[in-house]
Amino acid sequence: MEISLGARQDHRMQLTPHMRQSMEILHMSSLDLHDLVKQQVNENPFLELKHRNPAGRNISGSNPDWRLNVDPSAAPTLESVLLEQIACMNLDNRLKGLCKWIIGNLDAKGYLPYTRDEISAIQGSSLEHVRQAVQIIQCLEPFGVGASTLAECLLLQLQQMKGIDPLVADLIQQDLPDIAAGRIHQLAVKYDTEQSRIQAAIKQIKALNPKPGAVYSREQLHYVIPDLTLKLVEGTYTVFLENAAIPGITLSDSYLRLMEQKASQDVYRYLKQQWQAARGLMDSIERRKATLLQTASLMFELQADFCARGTAHIGPMTMKQVADALQVHESTVSRTVSRKYVQTPWGIFELKYFFSSSMKQIDGTSVSSFYMKEKLREAIAGENREQPFSDQQLSELLISKGLVISRRTVAKYREQMNLPPALKRRSNV
Repeated sequence: MEISLGARQDHRMQLTPHMRQSMEILHMSSLDLHDLVKQQVNENPFLELKHRNPAGRNISGSNPDWRLNVDPSAAPTLESVLLEQIACMNLDNRLKGLCKWIIGNLDAKGYLPYTRDEISAIQGSSLEHVRQAVQIIQCLEPFGVGASTLAECLLLQLQQMKGIDPLVADLIQQDLPDIAAGRIHQLAVKYDTEQSRIQAAIKQIKALNPKPGAVYSREQLHYVIPDLTLKLVEGTYTVFLENAAIPGITLSDSYLRLMEQKASQDVYRYLKQQWQAARGLMDSIERRKATLLQTASLMFELQADFCARGTAHIGPMTMKQVADALQVHESTVSRTVSRKYVQTPWGIFELKYFFSSSMKQIDGTSVSSFYMKEKLREAIAGENREQPFSDQQLSELLISKGLVISRRTVAKYREQMNLPPALKRRSNV
C-alpha cells in the first residue's frame, strides 16, 4: 500500500464573533433582546439605556422598558429543562447546536412543528444529522416531547413503561379516532377480544400526557408587545417598527472622553475593547431592525388579500419564497420571523403564522391551507345538525366546489381548529 501526502484547498465560510452575534440577536424575541441589553448595560460602561418618551409610542400608557423588570427565570421552562439535559451529554458542537435549535422551536405542547426535511433545509444540515438530533430530544424528559403527532407523542411515553399490554400500542397507532368516539364494541370485534380488555387499554392511554410540554407552560405570564404594526396609510398597507419592542441604547459620552484621553495602556486597551463590544451590539440591533422590517414588508406585499380582507384570505407563502425574493438564506427568514409579532387590523399575529402550504384547486390555481380551513369551517357551520357531515362527506363537498382535499386532510384540519367529529357534533345539538 502506498501512502502519500497532499494538500487540498477547501472553501468554507467562517463566522466571525460579530456575525454570530448578529444571527443570535436576529433570532431573539423582543423579551430576550431586552434581557440581553439589560445584561450588557450592567457589564459594559459604554452602554446606557435610552429612555424614550411614551407619547411617541403607538401603545399608550406603557413604560418602554417595563419588560426589563420581568424575571423570566422565576420558574423553569420546557426549553430550559431540555437544554439542561442536553448540556450533560457528550455531543459534538454541530449536533448540540442542532438540538438547541429544535428545542427552541418546539411548540407549547412540546411538539415539533417542522418535518425532518424542513429542518434540514432551514438549518443546512444533513437529513441524517436531523434524524439523530430529533431522536436525542425524544429521549429527554418529559417523555413525549419532540413528537410530530399525538400518536407519536403517546408511543414515545409508552416506550418508557413496562408491563403494558401490546394492544395499547396498536390502539394508539390505528384507532385514536374510534377511541375518541367511544366505539368500544367495534374495537373489541376488530381485535377479537373482550370489551373489558379494550377499556383497560384505553384507561392506560388516558393516563399518558397528550401535551407533555404544557406542564411548563407560562401562558399566564405571557405578554406580547408587537414588534411591528401594519397600518393603512394613504390607501397602502405599510409596516412600521414598534419602538417599544426594541431596546434603546446609546454610548456614554463620559467614557468616550476618557478613552480619548488615553490614560494608561491597560485602561485604554480595556476601554477600547468595551467600546468595540458596545458598537458591535448596537450594529447587530440595527441589522435586526432592518432585516425584520424588510422581511415583514415583503411578506405583507405578498399577503395583500389578508391586509384588506382578513385571515380567511391568507395566501400560500413559504419561507423559501421570501428568502429567494430577498436573496438571503432560508434560515435567515426563519430566524427573522421566529417569536416576532405584528399588530394588524385583524389582530396580533406571530409572523411565522403567515407561512402556509399551497393546495391545488381543480382549476389549477393554488390556495393556502388557511383558505381551505375557512371553507371547511363554513361547511360545518352550514350543515344539518341532526345529520352532520362525516369527514368523507366534507371532503366530497369541498371537491364539488373545486377544492381538492382528502378525507385525511379534512380530519387533520378539523382537529387543528378544535372542531369535533360528526358524532359529537350531533350529540351537541
